[in-house]
Amino acid sequence: MNAQESKLAPRTIRPLNGFLPISHHVTMPNSVLQGYLMLVVTINFAFLFLKGYSQDLGYWQDWVRQLSTGGYDGFNGNYPPVYIHWLFLVGKFYNLTAIPLEHNDLLKFLTQLPVVASHCSLTVIIFRQLQKARANPLAQQMVMILTVFNPAILVNGPIWGQIDLVPAVMVYCSLVAASSWRYAYLAIPLFALALLTKFQSIAFAPVFGFLFFTKIRQHIIGILISLALGVLIFLPSIIAGHFWQSVRQAYIDTLGQYPMTTFNAANIWILLTGNTVPDNVILFGVQGDTIWARIFMAKHFGMLLFSCVSLLVFAHGIYFLIKNKIYIASNQLLSYSLFSASICALAFFALLPAMHERYLFPAAIMALGFCASARQKIFYPALISMACALNMLIILEINGSDIWVGLSWLTLGLLIVALIDQLSNHQFLSKAARGLKHLYRIPLFGLWFFILASSVMLLYFFDRYHLHQIQLSEQQVLLTDLPLNYARQDHGAMAINRSFDGNKLSIANRRYAQGIGTHSRSDIQYQLPESAKTFSFKAALDDEVGTADVKFSVWGDGKLLWESPAIYGYERNIPTQYIDVTGIKLLNLKVDPLKDDKWDHANWVNTIIELEAKQ
Repeated sequence: MNAQESKLAPRTIRPLNGFLPISHHVTMPNSVLQGYLMLVVTINFAFLFLKGYSQDLGYWQDWVRQLSTGGYDGFNGNYPPVYIHWLFLVGKFYNLTAIPLEHNDLLKFLTQLPVVASHCSLTVIIFRQLQKARANPLAQQMVMILTVFNPAILVNGPIWGQIDLVPAVMVYCSLVAASSWRYAYLAIPLFALALLTKFQSIAFAPVFGFLFFTKIRQHIIGILISLALGVLIFLPSIIAGHFWQSVRQAYIDTLGQYPMTTFNAANIWILLTGNTVPDNVILFGVQGDTIWARIFMAKHFGMLLFSCVSLLVFAHGIYFLIKNKIYIASNQLLSYSLFSASICALAFFALLPAMHERYLFPAAIMALGFCASARQKIFYPALISMACALNMLIILEINGSDIWVGLSWLTLGLLIVALIDQLSNHQFLSKAARGLKHLYRIPLFGLWFFILASSVMLLYFFDRYHLHQIQLSEQQVLLTDLPLNYARQDHGAMAINRSFDGNKLSIANRRYAQGIGTHSRSDIQYQLPESAKTFSFKAALDDEVGTADVKFSVWGDGKLLWESPAIYGYERNIPTQYIDVTGIKLLNLKVDPLKDDKWDHANWVNTIIELEAKQ
């Protein structure tokens, strides 16, 4: 080999610190999918702890209460039945565990479980589409990262607390089924299931209109299956005699619920009229007494624009089928359908009046699917997802203190990993990745991880939110059942079995059924029976405040019996105190501020008087 040939010969590139050069002919192995599923479950559950949208979470709370007490009979909720069935099961969980139904993280976790499962399903579908499309590894990784860490999905679901991902994934699955010969008969039933979950899925009707002509026989079978599926889904309401009311609430009454051009949605109406303007305004200076007034009324003009786009999508779909004549490759049909669905979802949000900030969301999912199947144009899902997330974040108030704990663990974890990686000459992460690959070989590892993580979360929330009840013996009475001589405090009034703000008593992330909620400075006096022997209790600041500074003390007949150290609210190991009260007639519980008393919400919980055994 001469010198010139040596220069032209390909060089062998050596891996650097365990990283391999990119190959454009290798697809991601199946084991990588398990890692992505672990990330999906972990990040969804982590973001649950951020402050959600109170109004929507309030709907879930009200509907779960209705379903847990009265079932489907007389249920008053404006959602289609599929998700209502899930809320019915959530209500049964509360009945079974006797946990109080409240607006908290437990309710958000239970209502978001279908969303997390849908995010996992979407990740699997996108991964398979990328493998089938055989895109280069870098492009595959970019699409998978956008799928796992998609801002629209994370803001809409675990942060906000909504379920828009569930019907969007159903529509995506129906388009995948429609593009195949084997499962085409499932396309219409899956689309019907999406409509039975969220009526906004009707935006994709033009796409299914032209897809019907690809496999007419299979889709006719699908229509028959859909009719049977609809009866099955509505069966509980039919049995309860509530069918027509549930249909009216979900599909008719909601149409005029927000008679505005736009309700916080960044679309054409922000440009033409501004936010929350009545949808009966006349556009472009048209006089109200002319024949054109009805057409250029905002409500009708928006519907006309969307109808034109829908007709265009349908007509172009028919043209696409005719142009390709007999045979259309499955992936080609899927890519075309997903892009058409993206246009429909964009037009639905951008042109129709009465849109909400969340209604751009389905467009992000369809664009993501298009990118995975077509191997191009990642800017569509990236920009749509960002626009959707930003539109929701304008409305959503995220409380920064909600993420302090998580960010603290993340910061410390990154520091520890970086130090270990440095000391191991950058071999630690490579070895950890090889160790994880052994776990990924476990059949259905992603599913088992989802079940395990859900169980851990459920156990945590159960311990956090169920009420710790007191089991009294014959020689025990509650202090709060004894005669109260007086209760004085600088702010508000003493509360029995409630915190100062009226919530369940909660200290160190545990809730208690019995106790006293007060505010410093306070002095509470009870009269003890002659047989009183021991007083036991726990004393701490309530979790409804962040940090404060108080000191608790117990006095008997004017003498100090016990005094706590300074309590700041971060204490987690709250011991039960036992005080000898033999011969004491008057027992005083006092809370004193150490500095500012602004947040001094103090609790005395599990206050028990032990009596001497009867002779």
